[in-house]
Amino acid sequence: MRFPLRSLAALSLAIPALGCGGSDGSGSAGSVAPTPAATSTSTSTNWATGAAALFDVQPSLANCTSGTLKASVKADFLAKLNGVRALHNLPPVTYSGDEDQQEQDSSLMMAAAKQLSHSPDSSWQCYSASGAAGAGSSNLVGGWGSGLPLNSEDDYLGLWLTENGAADIGHRRWILSPFLGKTSYGRVALTLPDGSRASAASMRVFRFNADPPVPTGIPPFVAYPYGDYPQRYFGVGDYLSFTAIASTASSWANQSVSFASATVSVTGPSGALPVTDISTDNRGYGVPNSIQWRVTGLAAGITYTVDITGVSGSSQTSYSYTFRIVS
Repeated sequence: MRFPLRSLAALSLAIPALGCGGSDGSGSAGSVAPTPAATSTSTSTNWATGAAALFDVQPSLANCTSGTLKASVKADFLAKLNGVRALHNLPPVTYSGDEDQQEQDSSLMMAAAKQLSHSPDSSWQCYSASGAAGAGSSNLVGGWGSGLPLNSEDDYLGLWLTENGAADIGHRRWILSPFLGKTSYGRVALTLPDGSRASAASMRVFRFNADPPVPTGIPPFVAYPYGDYPQRYFGVGDYLSFTAIASTASSWANQSVSFASATVSVTGPSGALPVTDISTDNRGYGVPNSIQWRVTGLAAGITYTVDITGVSGSSQTSYSYTFRIVS
């Protein structure tokens, strides 16, 4: 089930082929309404109490300090992230504490400014070089408003995966990259001086203090959704997507895969369903090849077969898999 979030936005980024960091300009921010399983709070006191429970040291807007997120919150995020990856037969990632301060400082800047940017400038409230470094290397999400619910880490993962129905699926591709290897996570939740609420989170996706090793057990493709897939991570109106893994040597060894001549079909018990809004790209979101599309008439609890043909630059020219949306 999905619940509305007021003024929630998310921002993803792509990296250039040489791994120099920063955005290549292909990431975008958008206003987001639905997100999975939001935890509602009836009063400002309840919200403030729940927010305070996230931290060992509370963040402070007045002092521009980002606080210390509880180890249990970071462990919960890592467990939920690896749970999502397991749905796709992807290797788990480890937690890197080296980037924690940058992720916290990034989240503070986004919450204070009530906006998201991978390249915040020094005029931002609570600007820091540490926060800017985190912002330039992370998936970002933030929400603000008097009715903002206190969302869980699983809620944020669900938002990044579904992309609120947008065709730009950069968050999803970072989360589902077989080569991700590790992550770090920061979050800030504040009651602002006017009594409204602000919350933001940053998930590190590249430019780690030490590069993660190339993982083993990488599957031949990453499909979304795949197998029995929880409804909180996919809505029937969201974009489906597929990435081929032609090489397990590195992420960028897969940029030559092309879907320019590919055909996608989705078949259910009553036959083929209309496939619309197909687009492809080789941008640097996780693995640099992707095809994404929508399907008209999907329903939960039904098994569908996806067939993709006409793929070039990979060891296979065609792929087939099934999925079913489950509660």
